[in-house]
Amino acid sequence: MAERGRPEEKFQDGFGNRSQGIIDLPTGPVRWINCLKQDGSQYSPPQWWAVFGIPDERRFSEQRAVKIKTVRKKSIPLFGKVVDVTWQGEDHATRLLSAFANDPMVKSFVKQTGDMEIESHAGEFQGWTVQVSGKFKANQQDWDIVVRIAERLLSCPQP
Repeated sequence: MAERGRPEEKFQDGFGNRSQGIIDLPTGPVRWINCLKQDGSQYSPPQWWAVFGIPDERRFSEQRAVKIKTVRKKSIPLFGKVVDVTWQGEDHATRLLSAFANDPMVKSFVKQTGDMEIESHAGEFQGWTVQVSGKFKANQQDWDIVVRIAERLLSCPQP
């Protein structure tokens, strides 16, 4: 676990969400993981997110920030089984929307775990964040998909 108070703890930190801490990773394209939690209430259970930080040495423009996310289609709204996953957002000619939409491994991962959001950052942290909500399991298969996504982000055209 990293020391508290790092700027990465603020990513995706919003109303009711709070960071549980950052895990630093010494090797690989994913260099840190921020674990977030939103407390449950009388009517809803707690929710958890994992935000994966992928540093990128390229200079990004704040005006051309990439922000894409998944939309999971269900057989019955709210309660049904996830039958398809589509991507939406602005990828600024990086072709990430079509790359992830056509990747069956990523599609299967999103169906099983939960929604995903990918953003580029230009500022104190230069790179990408991949937010996974829901049931991310810390197993080798899920980790391989996260690394696959990170490698795709690092090899895409500069936004």
